[in-house]
Amino acid sequence: MTAAPPYNTNLSKAQGIIPETLELLDLWQLGMSAAQLKARVRETGALGKATQTRVDDVVGRGFAQRYLGADQPAAHLKRMAAEGSLRGVLRQLFLVYTARSQRVLHDFITEVFWLKANSRNAEITKEDARDFLERAKAGGKTHSTWTPTMTEKVTRYLLGTLEDFEWIIENRFGHRQIRPPAILHETVLYLAYDLHFHGVEDAALPRHPDWHLFGLMPVHVIGLLEKLAAQGHAQVQNAGAILRIEWEYPHMEAVVDAIIDRKV
Repeated sequence: MTAAPPYNTNLSKAQGIIPETLELLDLWQLGMSAAQLKARVRETGALGKATQTRVDDVVGRGFAQRYLGADQPAAHLKRMAAEGSLRGVLRQLFLVYTARSQRVLHDFITEVFWLKANSRNAEITKEDARDFLERAKAGGKTHSTWTPTMTEKVTRYLLGTLEDFEWIIENRFGHRQIRPPAILHETVLYLAYDLHFHGVEDAALPRHPDWHLFGLMPVHVIGLLEKLAAQGHAQVQNAGAILRIEWEYPHMEAVVDAIIDRKV
């Protein structure tokens, strides 16, 4: 089994970048490489006439790594972005792709965020993030070259990313209050089919780590899948330890069609 790659520090270059991602999706065309997109940004003066360094960070370390992989999820997100009423769904999908790209963010959400969300005060602190990174360093999950200064920066950027996605908000007393997100039905539909088309077997789908980003246990996922089935998006047969799904849509384009056509 291949060891997971160590945490990187790309969040320090591109955090949530939600407005930037929407702007880049508008500029990007199918088949366009990261280098071509950077050139397009310079030609149009997009991203607020950002410096070359900022363009390299946002496009190269953010947008390209998250949305220009082999399956080009930018194509699906671009279609959805054209529908102004799907901003909430896009925000959740942006979070999923960001967490897939940045394992440090994924683990922080699943190991710390939801634990704190279910606590009495539902607050998260800088110390929570710092302690998480110190445990990660002790467990060999970071590069050995991480200095205390870099750890402090990543601590800030973890919290800043969650603020970008509005999963935490600083109140008037300076406390970071957690706003636990409720996964949207459109997000469930998209994510279930995305995992299916990436080869995740039916029985394993409810246990996939992506669902943990929304604080969901397998029993919750099965319930959400059954709701999708009631809407005609799949057929779900759940017999305890056996889960079988008959998938309605042959490809992600059809899934996006269903989302855009408000069939969820």
